[in-house]
Amino acid sequence: MRKFAALSIITTLISAQLLAVNLANTANAAEPRTPITLTLLHNNDGESSLLADSIYKTKSGDLPVGGAAAFAAVFDREIASARAAENAVLSVYAGDSFLPSKNIICSEPAVANSTKSVLDAVAQAKMPYDAHILGNHEFDYGTSFLSRYIKAFGTAGKAKHPFLSGNLDFKANSDLKGMVGKTTLTKGAIAKGKVLGSSYIHIDPVTKHRFGVVTAVTWSLRTISSPGTVKLTSTDLATTAKAVQKQIDTLQKSGINKIILVSHLQSVTNDKELVALLKGVDIAVAGGGDELLQNPALEDANELIPGESAPVGEYPTMLADMRGDEVPLVTTSGNYKYLGRVDVNFDEKGNVEAINPLTSYPRRVVPAGTVATAAGVTDAVVPSPAITNLVETPLKTCLAGFTAAIASSEVVFNTDRGSATVLGVRTAETNGGNLVADAFAYSYNQRAEKAGLPKPSTAKPLVAIQNGGGIRQNPAIALPVDGKAGVITRGNTFDLLPFDNTLVAVVDVSAADMKSIFERSCSISTSGGGQFLQISGMKVVCLRAGTAQIVGTPAGSAKSGAITTDGSRVKSITLNDGRALVKDGAVVTGAPSVTIVTNNFTADGGDNYPTLAALKKFAFGISYEASLYEYIRSFPVNAAGLPTIPASDLRYQKLTGEARFIWE
Repeated sequence: MRKFAALSIITTLISAQLLAVNLANTANAAEPRTPITLTLLHNNDGESSLLADSIYKTKSGDLPVGGAAAFAAVFDREIASARAAENAVLSVYAGDSFLPSKNIICSEPAVANSTKSVLDAVAQAKMPYDAHILGNHEFDYGTSFLSRYIKAFGTAGKAKHPFLSGNLDFKANSDLKGMVGKTTLTKGAIAKGKVLGSSYIHIDPVTKHRFGVVTAVTWSLRTISSPGTVKLTSTDLATTAKAVQKQIDTLQKSGINKIILVSHLQSVTNDKELVALLKGVDIAVAGGGDELLQNPALEDANELIPGESAPVGEYPTMLADMRGDEVPLVTTSGNYKYLGRVDVNFDEKGNVEAINPLTSYPRRVVPAGTVATAAGVTDAVVPSPAITNLVETPLKTCLAGFTAAIASSEVVFNTDRGSATVLGVRTAETNGGNLVADAFAYSYNQRAEKAGLPKPSTAKPLVAIQNGGGIRQNPAIALPVDGKAGVITRGNTFDLLPFDNTLVAVVDVSAADMKSIFERSCSISTSGGGQFLQISGMKVVCLRAGTAQIVGTPAGSAKSGAITTDGSRVKSITLNDGRALVKDGAVVTGAPSVTIVTNNFTADGGDNYPTLAALKKFAFGISYEASLYEYIRSFPVNAAGLPTIPASDLRYQKLTGEARFIWE
């Protein structure tokens, strides 16, 4: 079993051989066979948080943190430090490099042939990344915008910058197939624009040492985003491990003996399980979970942002691979608040000898200022002037149009994500979820007749659903965003409902279909899931003790798989007029069919809803964000002339809603 030293923190055959020879010619040339320390710099889940945000409360005031310009300054500082120590350097972005939000709307992601600058790409291209690993959010606007985002690196002078995913096949996708390069991309040998690959050989320009990067994205990609005709070549943990191991074996055959896994699997739990199935990985970098890890050998005051929440584990977290060898795993909290740095000592044969405990920890990103000084932050930085001018200034100009009040609320809406211990939109009913679902019903009623859709009636009852995963928490977990009664801006509604989703009507939905749909919604664990539905027009009761519905992995380009276990958690579904669709766990004979209004992602089977995917649906011309906007604008105005949601509205008085949904 491989252990770290005391310094550690206590094919066809012929084609495979030809590939190995070709890689070896590149990989082995003139590499020093000497010990080397690698400074691995990493981050994940930046998610378009390009501006510093004062979300941390200190005794000295609200502390600005993050922002692309300050992050770039920390990045440059750490590379200079590593080079001063004569270390090799590798820097990677572990996915979710942008996110639907008001920030990215300024880049017009949903506008075909837009000439607007892709500000996330402009910022990242100005930073010294060596490779980007694709996450799920890169596909949220489809592959057309992803293509535009990647091409923007070329416009910024990085037409040979690699974008990697070891379990995606882009060859059938018209937007991306022209960017596909070699399976293994090698620094210095990437053809212009041919930047999509599976793995990567990094040749450090100073020390000439070589490092291999192997990659994977979550096997749930098709159910949580919109990759279109991009093929996901793994369907579960086991097949993902097989895809990654193939990359490792290929690199090793070519002479690469220092290998880093960089993945975007949604949580470090998945990465731990993956590493246990692999052999040959020296370091693992996780993305997608937004988890904060901490080096226990250092004082909090020197490592974490003042007021930071408790870390969820140690930096690095030590894992065991399938041979029992130790593998350090690192990740960081997202939104450009931290840059991870781990310094790993390799011997002349490429074996990991040690991790430096004094230099391996997440670097906080705090712009210099009076609050930072007063809070005792000694490592605050002056933000990058280039990114300030090219990104932050135009973004702030664009966002100025989102700051005007459009409505007011006398109640606070819970829009938190939720967890096993916190009520949120992915775990249970909230008044914020009710507000969104009610907005959908309102917009349908305004447009149904003109769109030729069934007018809500006793014969054609209307209900509305919204998946919890489509309600976002960037940057706040409440509406109004400061957690108290007050104004709501258009920026707030875009932050809450940022995806390029439109409303659709799903017609003639039977009671049996409704039961199947809510079996999927109620299949979540106590920790919650993005498929959990916020509702309007009905009441639903589910049983924790019932059998959860199980749905298989989608095949091909489908967003949903096949139901393999029907589930028995749905106890009852009752329309607002009192008519039952499901009673005591059984579909009611003669129950009416209903019209469901929801977003197109869910209607098309996103979040693994095969029953919805199979039903007829019709668009009626409004985005899900615009629906919320017009609904809250429909309330009576207050003395200041703003439409106002009153405290007297019984639907929204409680954060827990009005018992539209009940867990038993």
